[in-house]
Amino acid sequence: MSAVKYFIDQNTRRLKIDEFLGMELNSAGYGGVEIRKMPTRTEVVIHASRPGVVIGRRGSKIRELTDILEHDFGVRNVQVEVAEIENPWLNAQVMASRLARQLERGVRFRRMAYWILRRVMRAGALGCEIIVKGKLSSRRARYQKFRQATIAKTGRPAELFVDEADDIAVLKPGVIGVKVRIMKPDAKLPGVITVKKPKVKKVKERELIKAPEEVKAEEAVAEEAEVVESELEGITDIEELKELEELDALDLVEDVTPEPPASDESKPEPAPSEEEAPSESSPPEEVADVDLSELDELDKTEGDE
Repeated sequence: MSAVKYFIDQNTRRLKIDEFLGMELNSAGYGGVEIRKMPTRTEVVIHASRPGVVIGRRGSKIRELTDILEHDFGVRNVQVEVAEIENPWLNAQVMASRLARQLERGVRFRRMAYWILRRVMRAGALGCEIIVKGKLSSRRARYQKFRQATIAKTGRPAELFVDEADDIAVLKPGVIGVKVRIMKPDAKLPGVITVKKPKVKKVKERELIKAPEEVKAEEAVAEEAEVVESELEGITDIEELKELEELDALDLVEDVTPEPPASDESKPEPAPSEEEAPSESSPPEEVADVDLSELDELDKTEGDE
């Protein structure tokens, strides 16, 4: 088999699987399928807005899909996985399927199309377009287009940033086709210039000039703190700090060293106070000067005798 024929067969089989899953998982919000071929198995990842419906009760739906893919479509060693769609309003396949199912229930196409258009734009899309074709309100077929914002139709941006999907609604008058195009929120179109918002500059608060008295008081407090830190700089032991705290709590008494007795000439006579001042009637008392050295000699002579 040539390479061209091989890739044609693979893509044809993928389209058939996609169409089958779209009809089978219509109520589960089917959003597409990915087929990954591994060395030992083939992974089939189904994207849906309601994964519980795809899995089924105790996995019965998954087992049924696995058997159909192996026997009907010839996929070997298939492993089916289900991935939940984070934002179904930005998935074109989910929106097209929802619009088609509502048309089959009898809802008017204009009302449903406008409702989906508003919800898609509210979800953050840059643009959306919905086309409904068929026997809408008369015997002759026509089409109605609903569009809002920007949609890229051609070129590379249309391939990268536009999600497109089709679906059909089978009614009594005939088949109505539905096409939905959604412009992704992260699309970057060429020629579109985006201006960044300017950064808000922080205004510096003006500092009030302090009075000289306040400045001097702060400097004095800072100097006292430096002196205390310098005194405690060499003390690192906790016991020494405790001893210092205990000493600070005690009332220390200063040692008074006795001064040598001054001579009679140099020693000034103390002025008598009002209480000690002798009255005129009382005679003055005589004060005897005693020489300490003479008393010592007398004590020695008495001891020798």
